[in-house]
Amino acid sequence: MSLDLRTFRLPFWLLWSFIIGILTAGFCYWYWTIDVTDVKLLGFVGGVAAGLFVYLLTYLTVLPPIMQLDGFRRMGIKALLANRHDKVYYSKLVGGSRLRVDVMGASCNRFVRDFLDVDSDDKVLIAALSKHRNLKIRILIPDDEHLDQESKSRTASTISQIDAVQKIYPDRVELRRFDDEARHSFLICDNDVVAGPIFNDSQSRHAPAVHVAADTLFGQKYSAFFEAEWKRSSGQ
Repeated sequence: MSLDLRTFRLPFWLLWSFIIGILTAGFCYWYWTIDVTDVKLLGFVGGVAAGLFVYLLTYLTVLPPIMQLDGFRRMGIKALLANRHDKVYYSKLVGGSRLRVDVMGASCNRFVRDFLDVDSDDKVLIAALSKHRNLKIRILIPDDEHLDQESKSRTASTISQIDAVQKIYPDRVELRRFDDEARHSFLICDNDVVAGPIFNDSQSRHAPAVHVAADTLFGQKYSAFFEAEWKRSSGQ
């Protein structure tokens, strides 16, 4: 008969609560067993027991949000972003990528300008391409028929910037156009996915986003969606 052994992860908040509870109970018991004539020891142990008891009560009052945060982490949620165009935040992700960077958006103009401009002084993604030879970048944007006039006017510049990178790193950077409007803006870097909605107004660039692990159900859905759209799309 085989036994199915599974790894059990004990939450830190539960372990810490148990440790503090045991210490508090231990010092309280010690306090009641000390000879009443030993004033110094009574004062020391009593002070420690009282301090631990107060700390335990305080810790229990903030335990619900700690448990909620631990639940989010167990689900693979790494962060909730108020703005999905936080260049500093994205720079850390793309700069640390080793195998893949998949991008899908309304135009990806800002992404290309921020991270794939060979003439820029700050080009962390190009540096990552130089450092990691297995790194590949795929970019998906709508065709011209599904771009607004503002995005359409910038697309030629975006394609030109991508062409410049392709000349340096052939077969490692690719752009495809899909025949539909973009409803999601997301970035997949190795095991990280940052995704957010696209609204049909000028405030879409300020829309929130969620950062999750790519191996979660949420991340897998976006990875599968990207792969399906990539296969259906055509080259530039």
